[in-house]
Amino acid sequence: MKRKVLKILIVILLISLPVILHQTYRWMTALPDRITIAAGHSEGRYYGMAEQLKSMLQEQLPIKVEILETQGSLENLKLLREGKADLGFYQPGTEFELTQREPGPKKQKRAVASDNDEICFIANLYSQVMHVIVPLDSEIISVGELKGKRIAIGLPGSGDLAASLPLLDHLQLSLDEIDPAYLTYREIEEQFGQNRLDAVFMTLGVEAPILHQLLESGQFRLLEIPYIGALTRRETHFYPYEIPAGMYSRQQRVIPERNLPTVACGALLLTRESVSDELISVVTSQVLHQNFSRQMHLNELSAQGNTFARENQGFPMHDGADHVYNPELKPFLNSEFVEATEGMRSFIVSMLIAGYLLIHWFQKRRMKAKEHRLDRYIRQLVDIENQQMKLDGNKAEDGPALLTLLDDVTSLRQHTLKQFSAHELNEDRATDVFLEMCHALSDKINAKLLGWKIDRLGEKMKDD
Repeated sequence: MKRKVLKILIVILLISLPVILHQTYRWMTALPDRITIAAGHSEGRYYGMAEQLKSMLQEQLPIKVEILETQGSLENLKLLREGKADLGFYQPGTEFELTQREPGPKKQKRAVASDNDEICFIANLYSQVMHVIVPLDSEIISVGELKGKRIAIGLPGSGDLAASLPLLDHLQLSLDEIDPAYLTYREIEEQFGQNRLDAVFMTLGVEAPILHQLLESGQFRLLEIPYIGALTRRETHFYPYEIPAGMYSRQQRVIPERNLPTVACGALLLTRESVSDELISVVTSQVLHQNFSRQMHLNELSAQGNTFARENQGFPMHDGADHVYNPELKPFLNSEFVEATEGMRSFIVSMLIAGYLLIHWFQKRRMKAKEHRLDRYIRQLVDIENQQMKLDGNKAEDGPALLTLLDDVTSLRQHTLKQFSAHELNEDRATDVFLEMCHALSDKINAKLLGWKIDRLGEKMKDD
């Protein structure tokens, strides 16, 4: 009966297991209700892309997207590591430059990394190109004449500042040899208009509105950066880039007048490893969609697609993004679900084994605590043995009594064997002992019967 109940419970568990796994899969792959994007300054291009991404995600998914205005790449990375942002824009090399060099009034602190939640790569969005801009009527003809000048080099914690510091080092200028200005783009325009600024270092995409506002006005010009090869060799997050002639103005004054060599670095969209694979797959698909690249004027991304988007610099790719870039390698089951159910499977198997051992131990303990089924038959066999001990076979009436006891032993043995299955007879050592006792007692009674028969035969021969 108990075995039957146990079998029923196991069948119920096996039937309900697919339902449990299905619910677990839905729980593990469920999209969050809200996500946060660390986007930089509201005047910057990162913020504009964050707004476009927010619009596309909220249109496609039942989630709410919040955009955080930050001081730039370094704060974005910090917010990601602290779990306060799910997505963030980042300029490669920013953390190293702003934690290894003096970035202005106050040295930046390195963002504390989480031990369990690694920063992961989603996509490279566009090239952030370094521009050195001076007023059209400025006496500065080359970057070698910037010493002692007031130069806007970016806000603390920004990618602009992170790119400006190695450029100054490349030009063999320290912060003490210039008058550094840490200004927003709006403040840059204002101070240029007030003749309070001599130059500005900007690291932006060539489609950035602030660049076109300044350079299309015809009041500014670009300076060439010398020895590009040396700069890119020393600063590995930079790569050579050439601004096409006439990129910013092609009418009264062509800017630049010819193809202008400079350097650039990527603009990365990052996330945390713990963010849902499903969500990151949707985000990656949206970023790679032509609508996004066209509306944000991401010409490199639009033209080169996955090839450009996958140009990673220093971060492992998130599994959700990898599923989009390599759909043929996408596993049948979500990796988060597999990981979760692996633990569940181990737990269920461990519980089943523990349950089986506990039931087995309990059954053995209960069997030891109660009377064995053979105990009653053994007591009856002992009673028969005690009776045969009173008969020595010398008396005439002992014979019939011994025959009766021998029949009782045979009947008891046959009745007992009917109570046990072949498996129980094979497994239970007590049945072997009982049968041996029956055989031994039968031999004793037969021996006394033989003596009784011999005595009776001797008496008959005397009478004859």
